[in-house]
Amino acid sequence: MCDDRLCSDCQEYCEQCDERYCPYCYERHACANTQDPCYRDPYEGRPVREPFTFGLEIEVDGNHDTDMLRNHRLIAGWCPDGSLHHDGSFEYQSEPMTMSQLTEIRRLVERIATDTDNTLSGGHMHISRTGRQTPARWYWALEALDETQCEALNMRHMTYTRWCELIHGDYCGKDTAINDTHRHTIEFRTFGPWHHDTAGRLDAAVHYMHAMWRFFQKFPVPKLKTRDIRAMSRVAATQAINDTNATTAGRRRI
Repeated sequence: MCDDRLCSDCQEYCEQCDERYCPYCYERHACANTQDPCYRDPYEGRPVREPFTFGLEIEVDGNHDTDMLRNHRLIAGWCPDGSLHHDGSFEYQSEPMTMSQLTEIRRLVERIATDTDNTLSGGHMHISRTGRQTPARWYWALEALDETQCEALNMRHMTYTRWCELIHGDYCGKDTAINDTHRHTIEFRTFGPWHHDTAGRLDAAVHYMHAMWRFFQKFPVPKLKTRDIRAMSRVAATQAINDTNATTAGRRRI
C-alpha cells in the first residue's frame, strides 16, 4: 500500500492476497495486474468415460520466470498469495487436466526455479468432485500413508505444517489437508511446492490420486469400510511410487 495516511474506511481489503490498498495506489497494487482464471473443459469435443480431472495451484516463492508460466497453455491464471513473502512471488492456477496431460505439466514443473528455497509455498491439488468422493473417505486414505510414502508423494500433512493439518471431521478452510468448500472440486492442501526439485514426485502423486478416485467411484456411500480404504491407500501409494521410479530410471537410460 502507498504511504498516504487513510482511515480504515478509506481502504479496501483484497481477498486474493490479504493486503489492503487505497484508491490512490490500486494501480500499483499487485492484484490489479493479475489474470482471473478462465478454465477450459478438458473433455470438450470428446467422449468422457470417467470425469476425473486434476488441477494444480503452483505457488512459487521468490523471483522466477513468470513469462514461462503465464504463457503456458495449461496455466489459466495467476495472482499474489498472502502466505508468500519474497519479492516476485506468485501463485499459478492450472487448467483442469486429464491424465493425458500429466507429462506436459510435469515438464513445465521441471523448469520452475527460484532464488529462494520455497519452504513457505505449497502445491495444492484439486480433483473433480462426485457424490462418492467424500472428504471423510479421503481422510482415511491420507491417514493410512506412512512418512516415507508421504515424502515420495510430496505430501506434508505428517510434518505438522500449519497450512495442511489432517484432522478427522475438519475439512473446511485454508489450514486443512482436505478442503471441502469448493463446488466442483475437492482441494488437497497437503501437497508441498512444485518446482524443479519436486517435479519427480508429481507423476506418483497424480497416479495415486487417480487410483484412489477410481476406487471410491466403484462403491456407493457408505459401502466402504475404513480398513479397506486404508489398505487400498497403502497399496495405491506403493504402486504409484514404484511405477514412477521405474519410469524415471528408464528415462535416464535413454
